[in-house]
Amino acid sequence: MKMTNFLKNTNFFSIITKAILIIFPFYVFLSLSLQTLTWIKFIWFFLKEFLLILAFFALIREFIKNKKLPKIDLIDYLIIAFFLYGIIITFVNWLWLKSIFYWWRYDFIFLVAFLIYKHWSQFLVWKIEDYVKLFILSGTVSLFIWIFFKFRLKEEFLILFWYTDYVWNWVYSGWVPNYHWLEGSGMRRFQWILEWPNIMWFFLIVFSWFFVYLQKNKKEFYVFLFLLIMWILLFLTFSRSAILWAISAFWIIFLVNLKYFFQKYKKAFVSLMCVWMIIIACSAYIFSEQLKNIVMRESSTEWHFSRMIVWIKRFKEKPLWAWLAESWPAFRNIYPEAQTLEWEQHYIPESWFIQLLVEWWIIYLGLFLAILWIILSKLYKVSIVVFATFSAVLVMNLFLHIFEATYLSILLFILIWQIIYKD
Repeated sequence: MKMTNFLKNTNFFSIITKAILIIFPFYVFLSLSLQTLTWIKFIWFFLKEFLLILAFFALIREFIKNKKLPKIDLIDYLIIAFFLYGIIITFVNWLWLKSIFYWWRYDFIFLVAFLIYKHWSQFLVWKIEDYVKLFILSGTVSLFIWIFFKFRLKEEFLILFWYTDYVWNWVYSGWVPNYHWLEGSGMRRFQWILEWPNIMWFFLIVFSWFFVYLQKNKKEFYVFLFLLIMWILLFLTFSRSAILWAISAFWIIFLVNLKYFFQKYKKAFVSLMCVWMIIIACSAYIFSEQLKNIVMRESSTEWHFSRMIVWIKRFKEKPLWAWLAESWPAFRNIYPEAQTLEWEQHYIPESWFIQLLVEWWIIYLGLFLAILWIILSKLYKVSIVVFATFSAVLVMNLFLHIFEATYLSILLFILIWQIIYKD
């Protein structure tokens, strides 16, 4: 992709897409800085929503200009049903505009992005790979910048850009901490310019595996070297979810391609597996104390499971529906006065799927799972790498609510669309 052609052979929708792919890796940094520096705080706070609204109207314009009607299929109907059900249940529970807004902003917006870009496929003016390359380029620049600052200036420089000088695990004010401690140790967790180490690994997952997707015809050595660097950064987040994801993704790809690996490396297959196991064993021994601090975090473990148990009990108490749009971060915005330690168990379920189940009941969760199933089945046919990545992200959402990092969820679903509907 030649950057000189950035504005050539394009339309308004394509320009918006390019802006999203360039801006979103820097989204938190830009949002914090521009909210503080400019008087148009509302625009910058809702930048991603604003760009998607522009994309939607640009899409409508393309349909009108070309005198076409969108082709509706099963996943369209499921997403529309998902939306209508959420609206109906909100009104039934007498929860009006505010709940609908935050539900749309945190629970639904990435599906909106997927739907918009799914129907844009017929108006492509660039190759799909060029859009993916643009995201990879932006992500690479942002990573290099942050690695330089981290090891030269440390995280304190972020205070100059309106991050919070904060060194623990959570802040109720809503402002973004410049880093987090790993509880029980003096180690700083790698979070880049994002708001949370778990969000950092979410970005690294999306970034690294779409990078791999583009390297189909490249030498495997360079791909493995790149993944090694990414996995080191992933490890520095000290996230158990990241470790679980890395293991899950590796074994999904390995097992699916077992025949290929065996045939290509037949002579060295057993040796490679032995070397791999030795490396794992040696690393576990050398870094045993660090691994103990990462994995055996009693307070964090108790936090996760106690919140999940509380929310399951809430579902049993009121199994039809309740507490709509009242989980983190929607709860923070709807009830800012309730942001205290004693209240956190009521708005942090620590599981995306449990959150959907309790807030919206079984039908809503079922619709969401049906949408995911269709996406997974299509990904499996076109790219095992992206299929494994998306599967692992879904596994992580069993123990986290990572989809609520909506700027990254939007990126993920836009890129997934590009892989599924490239033909």
